[in-house]
Amino acid sequence: MSHSTQTPPTMKTRKHSKTTISLGDLVASVSSYARNEREVVAAIADLFRRGDVVAKTRHGTKRLKLA
Repeated sequence: MSHSTQTPPTMKTRKHSKTTISLGDLVASVSSYARNEREVVAAIADLFRRGDVVAKTRHGTKRLKLA
């Protein structure tokens, strides 16, 4: 079985916007699509893990350690 380096047509690359929102707004947005609290936590943790979302402070960007 050979592996292709091309992106499958169903997986499109996205431009990452530099939108700044609060963590509370992120939770509210994800909650509106999730079926329960466990799914909200899993989705937000995945966003941070993949690097789609980063935490910023007054002192710069912080990497979160998720347990």
